[in-house]
Amino acid sequence: MKNKSAEIKTARIEQARGEMMKETPKIDMIAKGVATGVAVSTIVQAGRGVIGALAKNPLVMFSLGLVSGYFAHKYRKEIISVTNKTAEQSKDFVLRQTAHLKDMLIESQDPPEESHDSS
Repeated sequence: MKNKSAEIKTARIEQARGEMMKETPKIDMIAKGVATGVAVSTIVQAGRGVIGALAKNPLVMFSLGLVSGYFAHKYRKEIISVTNKTAEQSKDFVLRQTAHLKDMLIESQDPPEESHDSS
């Protein structure tokens, strides 16, 4: 009898451990999310003053334009290919949605078929 009760207690303890281990990742995810939110908020608040001061300096704005132009020129082929691929995908999406809309319109206009039993 003692052996069975010890087995039951052990099983309950193992079950409780398993449940705690399942909940621990959820708590970790929540804690990471909160910590990330606090860090982002702090960085944004600190960056507003710095960026505001830098945006008023014409030399900084000129250099940012120069750097962005350099990278746009360097990666122009990749930018064009991604833009073309996105345009093709959007055209396909619009065509599929149009076809689905037409199908739904046709289905809604069809009169319901009534079954007439000739008994």
